[in-house]
Amino acid sequence: SFAKAMGEFGATITFVSNIPNETQTLPSAIYTFTQVPGGDDGALRLTLISIVISMAALVASEMLARRVGRRMDIE
Repeated sequence: SFAKAMGEFGATITFVSNIPNETQTLPSAIYTFTQVPGGDDGALRLTLISIVISMAALVASEMLARRVGRRMDIE
């Protein structure tokens, strides 16, 4: 998973670019913050936001899978 994510990050930077407020994605924004002196706080905030979004998506997916599983057992 990590290698795939790194590959997609490289492709995004190469082909889409990293223009703030236009083509910037969350990973590229984190990268930009890490390249700027004093940007560590911004990078940390975005990283935490990314983790929260990921966890919320996992929880929602699990809840949906359980709901569908229960409905299929009933039928």
